[in-house]
Amino acid sequence: MAKLTPEEVQKLTHGQHTRYPRKIEDWYAKQIKSWVNAWQRIASHYIDNYLARYVHGGNAFLQDDDQSWADAFDNFIKAMSMAISSATSEQEIKTAVGKFVKAVDNFSYANVKLQAGAVGLNPIQSDAELDSYVKIKLVENTHLVLNLRDEFADKLQTDIYNAITKGGGAGVVRDALVKRAGMTLRHADLIANDQTGTIIGQLNSYRHKKAGASRYIWQSQEDERVRPKHQALDRTVQKYDDPDGGDDGEMPGEPIRCRCVADPVFD
Repeated sequence: MAKLTPEEVQKLTHGQHTRYPRKIEDWYAKQIKSWVNAWQRIASHYIDNYLARYVHGGNAFLQDDDQSWADAFDNFIKAMSMAISSATSEQEIKTAVGKFVKAVDNFSYANVKLQAGAVGLNPIQSDAELDSYVKIKLVENTHLVLNLRDEFADKLQTDIYNAITKGGGAGVVRDALVKRAGMTLRHADLIANDQTGTIIGQLNSYRHKKAGASRYIWQSQEDERVRPKHQALDRTVQKYDDPDGGDDGEMPGEPIRCRCVADPVFD
């Protein structure tokens, strides 16, 4: 693959490059992480105010003949999980996700309008296929966050049972909570990055092709975080919908953790 010079890229794109919606991704990540932090606070409240009564001296207070202890502990676990689930409703998630998807869609249209306008073309703002795609991404992202919430509660239950059955006290459970919350926060960042890159890439691609582009230039962020394969793809001309092109057929932004973008070449 021949790598273009920056000057050649500038000429082919008429100086109108594809922008990445970094602020939108950051907002989405912050929104999801605010929910994760709320779940952690709820779990911490239950651990500090209810779990402590079942553990003494750093060890679980277990007696084989004390069925009431087991029942009370099971109720504690269920109440904590229910409180976490109730803290972030499906409607609240759907509303925030709707803002995110719409923001990426508007960002895509504004950027492609500048690019196509440089050569006297007008991109489509909306059609049945775009509307369908936006609705699908709304449903997908709502379920991603719901699954993140439910997975946090389910795995935290397992963490607590493991800590208690191994003789750990409330302190060990608190440490497990911090670890679980940290993993969930990192997962939130991954969701925001992956979904932003995928949505902007696919919306741009659709609008670029509808406006008349059959080729694009792969553009990386050209920093130390770019993976070797994408360094090799940087500033190369690719064809849309080429199963053998790009990163094994994937467009910029579609591979996991990809921050690359596609600059359209209007023939």
